[in-house]
Amino acid sequence: MSRRIAIWAGGSLPNVGDRLLAAVTEAQLSRRLPDATFRHFCPWSTGAGTGAGPAPLRVDRDGRWPGAGSFDAVVMAGGLWSGPPFRHPIMQVFCLGPDPGAFDPGVWVAWHGVGLQDGTPAPARDDWRGYLGAVRERIDHLTVRGEAAARRMDDATGVPGTAVVPDPAFALEPLEPRAARGARGGGTGRRRRPLIGVAVGAPGVTSQLVTHLVGRDLAARGAADPALCVPPEQVMAEASEPGERAASLGFVTELGLTLIELAAFADIEFITVPNIYGDEEAGARFARAVPRARVRELRLPGVSDGGGVSGASTGAGELAEAFARCDLVLVSRYHSAILALRGATPFVAVDPFWSRRNGTSKLHELTAGLGMAHRYWTHRGTHPSEDLLGVVERALDDDPIEADAYRDTHARATAAFDRLAEGLRSARPRVTLGRSS
Repeated sequence: MSRRIAIWAGGSLPNVGDRLLAAVTEAQLSRRLPDATFRHFCPWSTGAGTGAGPAPLRVDRDGRWPGAGSFDAVVMAGGLWSGPPFRHPIMQVFCLGPDPGAFDPGVWVAWHGVGLQDGTPAPARDDWRGYLGAVRERIDHLTVRGEAAARRMDDATGVPGTAVVPDPAFALEPLEPRAARGARGGGTGRRRRPLIGVAVGAPGVTSQLVTHLVGRDLAARGAADPALCVPPEQVMAEASEPGERAASLGFVTELGLTLIELAAFADIEFITVPNIYGDEEAGARFARAVPRARVRELRLPGVSDGGGVSGASTGAGELAEAFARCDLVLVSRYHSAILALRGATPFVAVDPFWSRRNGTSKLHELTAGLGMAHRYWTHRGTHPSEDLLGVVERALDDDPIEADAYRDTHARATAAFDRLAEGLRSARPRVTLGRSS
C-alpha cells in the first residue's frame, strides 16, 4: 500500500547537515518503501509550499499543521530537540507544538535519530517534564542519536529504554578511501609537508545564525506556550555571561595559536561553506592570521525544485571531496565529522560547544561513541583536554581508523532505517478517544 510520508527537517536552511538529513531520510525510505510518496516541511521555509523547496511548517494549539489529514506518517529526520525550556518558541514545532497530545490524531509519528541540542538545560519543572511525557506518549517510533538524549528523555518521563541509533547521515554508503596525499616522499627519505584542512566555524551565536533561526518574525508563525520557553532576556544574559565569553575567547585563541604552529611544517587550507552559522566568515578571519594559509571556498547549491531536497543540493558531496584531498582535517561541525569518516579522511574534532551544564556535547559524544576520544579536543579551560598540537601530530602519524569506524556505524544506521520502514509499513490509523481525526 502506498504511504504518504511527510519529512520534517531543516531542509530549507543554508546548511549542509540540515539538508543532508532530509535528503538521506527520503533516499533510505524510498528504497525500502518504493511506492511511498514524500513531501518535505521546514519551519524556516519562506515559500508557499507549492513550488521549489520544503513547505512551511507550523503547529497550532489544537495540533493542526499544514499537512493535517493529508499524510499517513510524519518522520522527523534527525535534527535536534532543544527543550523545554526552549530558547525560542519555534523549536516547539519538533516536539509537536504546544499540546503534543492534540497533534493530528490520525497520523503516525516518528522521531528518527533526533539529537539533544548542546547546552539544553534539564527540565527542572513539573510542567516541563509533563510536556516531555506527552511528547513521548504521542510519538509512535522514538529513537535518538546519543546516550545523553536518551538519558534526558528517560529521566524526564520516568520511562526507561529510549532507543539510541546512529545519526541518519551514517546510512550513506562508505566512500572508497583515496590514496593518502602522503606525509612522506616515495623513496626520497624526505618528509613531505602534510595538507591539513580546517573546517572550523564560529564558537558562539552569530548575528547570521540569529537571523536564520529566530529572525523574520518567526515566532508569529505558529502558536507557542511561553511557559515552556526561556524568556528572551534570559537567553541574551546567558549568551553574554562572562564564563561563556571567556570560553569562546579561549577556544579561538588556543586554536589560532596552534594553527600558526602547524603552519611551520604543514600546508593549511581553510575549507569554508556559507551556512547559517557564518562559518565562511570565521574561516576567513582565522586564515588571515595563519602564515601562507589558503582558503578553499565552496558554494552551497540551492534547494531543489519539486518540494524535495535532492542529494545534489545538500553540498555534502563538495565538502567530502574537499576533505578527501587532505591528510587530516580539523572540524567543528557534527556532520562535517561524519563526512570525513565516510571518506576515510583522518580528522580531529575541535569542539567549541562543550557544555559545562551537561558535561558533554554532540561532538564529544560522537567521538567517544566511535572509540575516537583521542581525536577530540576542546579548550582546556572548559574541559580537561590535552594540547591540540599533540592531538594533531599523533593523528597525522596514526594508522587510519576512520574507515572501520564508519563501516560499523553505517551497518547500525541502515538497520535503524530498516526498523523505521517496518514501522511505517505496519502503521495503522491512530484512534484517539475524544478526538476527531
